[in-house]
Amino acid sequence: LRCRLYSTSAKLRQVAIPTRCANSSRKAQRFPVPESVLQGACLQPYVHNCQVTVHEAGHAYRFCIFFKRHRHLPLNPALSVGGSLFRGDAAVMRLGEGSRVVNMRGRDVAIADFMMAQ
Repeated sequence: LRCRLYSTSAKLRQVAIPTRCANSSRKAQRFPVPESVLQGACLQPYVHNCQVTVHEAGHAYRFCIFFKRHRHLPLNPALSVGGSLFRGDAAVMRLGEGSRVVNMRGRDVAIADFMMAQ
């Protein structure tokens, strides 16, 4: 599945994030493996996550944010805005019905960028 990666070492981009499936069914729930795209595993081996909902023009967009944040991780220029410093990487995935992760579509990228800038 595609996610939006806010990396300390590269420009903003969409990357494929591996997932594990509960079973072989096409409708099985997928479990993302964000450790594969976030850097700093030696310094911080665990990944934080949270869910965020953005409301725009009567529509609710739901996202899951996976991130590493530690004072010894490199500064992330994409997320260090408004005087606050963010150290570490973040990956944003879109949530569909039932809190299942799904592929990001065209408008989702712009909304995710807006959300992460806040």
